[in-house]
Amino acid sequence: MRERRAVQVEKGSLEELMNQRTGTRVTVIGLNLRAAALARALAAAGDAVTVWDEVGTLSEAPSAEDVSRADSLQAAITAASLIVVCVDDYDSVQRVLRRADPHVTSADVVNLTSGTSAQAEQVAAWMDARGVRYLDGALMAHPEHVGRPETVLVYSGSHEVFERHEAALRHLGAATYLGASPGTAALYDVAMLNFAWATLIGFLQTAALLAAAQVPATTVAPLLTRWLAATVTEVITDYAQQVDDRHYPGDDEWLELDAPLMDHLIEAARASYIDTSLPVLIKSLTDQGIAAGHGKDSFASLVEVIRGPGRPPRSRRSPW
Repeated sequence: MRERRAVQVEKGSLEELMNQRTGTRVTVIGLNLRAAALARALAAAGDAVTVWDEVGTLSEAPSAEDVSRADSLQAAITAASLIVVCVDDYDSVQRVLRRADPHVTSADVVNLTSGTSAQAEQVAAWMDARGVRYLDGALMAHPEHVGRPETVLVYSGSHEVFERHEAALRHLGAATYLGASPGTAALYDVAMLNFAWATLIGFLQTAALLAAAQVPATTVAPLLTRWLAATVTEVITDYAQQVDDRHYPGDDEWLELDAPLMDHLIEAARASYIDTSLPVLIKSLTDQGIAAGHGKDSFASLVEVIRGPGRPPRSRRSPW
């Protein structure tokens, strides 16, 4: 069954949770930049933090008060009531958890390693077979953003683990619980990365086009951020409803109106001798939408082109 509801917290209570000192005994497994940032944020909030990494580079452990360095995986596991895993990939996650198998049942596990839904579900099944309480998660930020109240983290899997450690998890940023399906957080991770990369490549294309006319990126950036906040966010909200309803009214804008403007963009890019791959892709999708009968529909109708002519049957193990 698809989980649609997300646990949300009002602003006042969010700030209280961010500042709440839990004294939780936390072990962070991993010493990459993201893991180190997690350990520092938890320690700064008053949690008792132990760090361990399978390659044993303890010299790279974050230097902060209340951060201990475990000399073995067993010591790291038994020192904690909450284990936060943030390693390079899911192969590393599975390797570490197999080594920890005799001891890991004594703690709750939260995994913030990036991966796919299938990988998250595989690890969750392995943990469940051993009676381990497992919560998968995704950090939607760079390491320097960890610990800020506006930083987005999403979680799915054991609601019991989320509830028990919510206060500690909010020391890392704003925490949203997405439901019991363990693969949902990983799916949100790649979907939101898609949005981020698509948005940022659009900015870089804009910057390159204006740079050809000697306009610095720093000149246009304030205009773009203001436009995003004032207009584009409203359009996204409107399009979201259209996508869910599969109804795309072209009252104010429609594909046949947009198509000539896309040709102008391609011509401007060519005249500036910059790469045209992005505007050509946008125009190609639009042409396909018009050919499919969406010429009088809004730009949001292109989701039907992106979805493709058919979708594979839903797996029983899929969070969707």
